[in-house]
Amino acid sequence: MMSRRCLHNVNELGHGTTPLLLIHGFGCDQTVWHRLIPSLENDYRLVFVDLAGFGGADPELYDDQRHTTPAGHAEDIAALCDELQLENAMMLGHSIGGTIGLLASILRPQAFSRLGLICSSARYLDDPPDYRGGYTYDQLDSLMQLMEQNYLDWAGTISKVALGDAITDDNQRNLQQRFLDVSPDVLRPLARSIFLGDNRHHLPQVTVPSLIIQTARDAIVPVEAAQYLQKHLPESELIILDAGGHYPQMTAPDTLARVLQSRFAA
Repeated sequence: MMSRRCLHNVNELGHGTTPLLLIHGFGCDQTVWHRLIPSLENDYRLVFVDLAGFGGADPELYDDQRHTTPAGHAEDIAALCDELQLENAMMLGHSIGGTIGLLASILRPQAFSRLGLICSSARYLDDPPDYRGGYTYDQLDSLMQLMEQNYLDWAGTISKVALGDAITDDNQRNLQQRFLDVSPDVLRPLARSIFLGDNRHHLPQVTVPSLIIQTARDAIVPVEAAQYLQKHLPESELIILDAGGHYPQMTAPDTLARVLQSRFAA
């Protein structure tokens, strides 16, 4: 793996010529993609990045105002595209990483040729009667209160919920530790911004074609939220994986890889 001296801890590997920028989701870092590498490295120039406040990103990069919102991270990704001189690259983003990639594509449409969104959502709150995000305000507020009062219990609870029927002891320990490795001062304000925010109004501004990949049984993002993305993103396609949980790159990498190889090929 080739590493760049970069505030975002950018690492590259692969034997292909088409750049594929991989953006991790909430509470994780670029190592969350490792089980997918064998399936992708022959076809792409893989570009891994840690968002500000996560993984090996330089702590000096983190801004306690700007990086509490997906939009602030999207600005970083847009600037990173300039730094790496990316043109017609592909983007694969997990969860909020997919939303960040969407927002970055609005800022730098020429940088991307296609977007891949894994278990991503434009809004986690329900908005009756026409939108189901998966949660009521009271449910999310309770989750935020637990995060404030007992970070360890929150990490254990959210990791079990997120893995769902794909849970194993190893996967649960892995995911819980990922959450615990991130400073609560980073995760708490970002969590509130993500889970109580609304990015639906940005979807018509996206001009880059997208592939939306959603697991069939995801307690974090319901299928209806993925269907909403497909309906409101131009030139989009939705694939439902016969898998559970919110982290298929960890729990069903072979299933996810087959879809990427057949429907997201360079």
